[in-house]
Amino acid sequence: MSKKIIALVLALLMATLCFALAGCKKDKNDGDSDLAYIKGKGKLIVGITDFEPMDYQEKDSTEWTGFDAELARAVAEKLGVSVEFKEISWKMKETELSSKNIDCIWNGLTWDEERAENMSLSDYYMLNRQVLVVKADNAETLNTLDALMSAKLTAEEGSAGEEFINENLKDATYNAADAQIDALKEVLAGTSDACIIDYTMAYYLINKEGSDFSGLTILEGVVNTEDEYYSVAFRKGSDATAEVNSILAALKKDGTVNTIAAKYNLQDAIVK
Repeated sequence: MSKKIIALVLALLMATLCFALAGCKKDKNDGDSDLAYIKGKGKLIVGITDFEPMDYQEKDSTEWTGFDAELARAVAEKLGVSVEFKEISWKMKETELSSKNIDCIWNGLTWDEERAENMSLSDYYMLNRQVLVVKADNAETLNTLDALMSAKLTAEEGSAGEEFINENLKDATYNAADAQIDALKEVLAGTSDACIIDYTMAYYLINKEGSDFSGLTILEGVVNTEDEYYSVAFRKGSDATAEVNSILAALKKDGTVNTIAAKYNLQDAIVK
């Protein structure tokens, strides 16, 4: 009798183990689809920084707005999920993404080969370039790379602007800023002489009606960089990228992208 009981217990244990392993295997397979993961929780968590006009909050408002914010909502609606915007440190963006604290980075992210190796990048949707910004009063004294060598420079940590400084102005005094808006504020306050940031932000904020940054100016021709293109970043190997590419193409075709862009005077920067 004891042998039969032992055999029965062992059989039950084996059945339980097989069931558990089957369940683990099923969970693993389900997890292979990033798109299914996002749809399953019913929410797209979008990593952003304060980057006007792409993602920002109006004064006395907690709601995120801007070109990227509105476009992300339009895409999420097509996906059948809601959107949660999560402000992140730009230098930690890849870690935030891989650890699933966020599902994508949708914040004027410049496409480059290194990022393409570590993340899944969407098709280009907007043109950009790096520009030098100084106080208007300093425009005639900081208008060459030689002059910038003895200046105090800033850019967002981990940005294309910082990359330009590291490659072309490595002997200058440099202090990284947490965000591009902080780099502009440093120049405005005089704690930095110049910053190198995205043309998209610089042009918009300097020319915005009633802007606090109207005393700053863009110096054309000093920082010569190639054209850049914005993409949305998903986790490496994510199948959500192809789906978002398809939705973005449809939103371009039906005029939604241009309608949103016109609200922020960005229609000329849209990649056709």
